Amino acid sequence: MRAKRSAAVGLALAAGIGLAACGTSNVSSTGTGSSSAKGPIVEGAVIAYTGTNAFEGGVTDSGVYPAMYEINKAGGILGHQLNIETVDTRGDPADALPAAQKLLATTSNLVGITGAGTTSGPTLIPLFNSNKMVVMSSAGEARYDRSAYQYFWRLVPPDPANGEAMALWAQKHGFTRIAAVFGTDSGSQGDLPGVLQGISKIHAKLVANVSLTPDQPSYRPEVEQVLAAHPQVIMTESDGATAATFFGEMKQLGQLVPIYGTQGTVTNSWLNPVRGAIGASNFQKYYTAIVGGTPKPSPALQAFVQGVKAESSKVPSPASQWFGNPYAQAFYDGVIVQALAMQAAKSTSPSVYNNYIMKVTAPGPGKEKVYTFAQGKAALAAGKQIQYMGASGPVLFDKYHNSFGNEAAESLSANGTPTVLGIITERAIEKLG
Repeated sequence: MRAKRSAAVGLALAAGIGLAACGTSNVSSTGTGSSSAKGPIVEGAVIAYTGTNAFEGGVTDSGVYPAMYEINKAGGILGHQLNIETVDTRGDPADALPAAQKLLATTSNLVGITGAGTTSGPTLIPLFNSNKMVVMSSAGEARYDRSAYQYFWRLVPPDPANGEAMALWAQKHGFTRIAAVFGTDSGSQGDLPGVLQGISKIHAKLVANVSLTPDQPSYRPEVEQVLAAHPQVIMTESDGATAATFFGEMKQLGQLVPIYGTQGTVTNSWLNPVRGAIGASNFQKYYTAIVGGTPKPSPALQAFVQGVKAESSKVPSPASQWFGNPYAQAFYDGVIVQALAMQAAKSTSPSVYNNYIMKVTAPGPGKEKVYTFAQGKAALAAGKQIQYMGASGPVLFDKYHNSFGNEAAESLSANGTPTVLGIITERAIEKLG
């Protein structure tokens, strides 16, 4: 997703959400907040809801709507209730640009953007930045590692980091023969450079590098190519239907090997088809997800889960699949961070509160750690400085506005509940890179 993930990782999720047509929107607010004489403000969710990247919409909604719930339940931002307006980029920059321009031109009280992932990021991030509009982005491309965009903030590790973490996890298990199997869509390709770099850096052998054109009826030649190379582990990302066909045919040949999936595979639109294709017991045995963030039980995570439950009608079913999803958590944190920055700045203007984002997330002496919008709002009202500790863990932006932390290797139960198998530290990833 990082536009990810463009991954076609999931056309199936599109059925579970209200889809906005390109250039149209779906404005929603929760009625749980206290009433206010001030009008509502709007967070734009600008991401793919249809097309090859349709899964992105479900992931984004599973973060922004729970954040909206948490904020409005606490009385809103400076007396304003928060609404969400969805804009469908269709995973295509040609569609994304006019849709985003329309949003900017016609939406009153627009205060921020969530989305602008890998596919549309190069087109939309400059647009939002030139309009002095804060954008909490999931674009994972390395070009943003040292971004000069003042209004750009990235909530997830860059794509290469996820691939490098996969290589380090393989090294930990003594794997020296590795195959890469990635979809040809741009989102799936995002992690591949990091995978290849990581394999080289750990001095392992890349025995096969196979590209899968999405949604073909069979991948038998590609399966046979991979198996003939005798890999000890396969690192992968593609859309769910493609992955199910590929690994299902591999199972038919009776030669499954460990599968490491990128962060982009951690959606039901990927997990369920692949689990069905190879069988639940094989899936549990062979599949490991490598994901960003290592959140621990905290009031922030509890608030996020509560928000997902409260807004379950607006997120792809089952709602429980999002409780441990790192992207949903990151999007949730991004909206809460914006809200706290507005409270601290005493302004909903992006050009004003943008300068307060670091102030409410960075650690510092005497700062009060807060885990919810309500806690942060109360602390700021009391004249305190705060550090927001998010559902995904501390949100620690560097000088280029990137929030980057540890990664985790996880197994996933049938209902999507993750079990952490181990941690790949940020320090180890940076050292490898």
